[in-house]
Amino acid sequence: MRPLMPDDLPRAAALSRLVGWNQVERDWAAFLHAGEGRAIDDGQDALAATAAVIRHGTDLAWISMVLVRPDLRRRGHATALMRWAIDALAGTRCIALDATPAGREVYRRLGFRDLWGFSRWSMPVLPAVPCARPLRDADWPAVLAGDAAAFGAPREALLRDFAARAPAFVAAGGFALARDGARGSQIGPVVARDDAAARAVLAAARAALPGDAVVDLPDARGALRDWVAAAGGTLQRPFTRMALGADVPGDAAQIAAVAGPEFG
Repeated sequence: MRPLMPDDLPRAAALSRLVGWNQVERDWAAFLHAGEGRAIDDGQDALAATAAVIRHGTDLAWISMVLVRPDLRRRGHATALMRWAIDALAGTRCIALDATPAGREVYRRLGFRDLWGFSRWSMPVLPAVPCARPLRDADWPAVLAGDAAAFGAPREALLRDFAARAPAFVAAGGFALARDGARGSQIGPVVARDDAAARAVLAAARAALPGDAVVDLPDARGALRDWVAAAGGTLQRPFTRMALGADVPGDAAQIAAVAGPEFG
């Protein structure tokens, strides 16, 4: 195990593509800019295994990208990388992550507990909903404040990076960001006080994206999920938000779509 370095990014992206995840090199670069990572490297075209962390102050940190190449699974690599991440984040009030069903069992053995669930959906082109408009520079203070309240910590650099990669939209009481991905664009985060605002910005964001797109919808937003399903969206996979230590400090009720399991 060694530190993840900038020269590793193409091979890290190759690993995430190999296991069916959606990250591109720019996503991996975010972990080096805002956090750190570890890699197990056996010299192949894709790294053998990885993990990454991002610290959001002393109250919240995120563990991401705990990936193991399929030919090397069940050898303890994921557990070893998780132990590194937990040790690296010692002293943080809440350590959080978003788990696949397989990863959830590993994380429960390390002391993580379930908070709430969400699911990835394919995102069809949705019926237009009035009131959404493109994000302007003057909107950033409200967007950053809304995201910090929902997520639980400020993350301005990450959100501005997303906005530079795909069109962003706002409506009264909500906003939606998006970004490019290896298997399709990812819509999120979406923060909205109510489903009407969420529908408006989701529809606008999807209309602005070429090709396939996905969105990660909290189980608690059942009406929003039903709206996406009625338009032709299909369920792809479930996730569980988990925490070690205190609960995540944000207000999950305001989250209409997460930024993705790698960013929370």
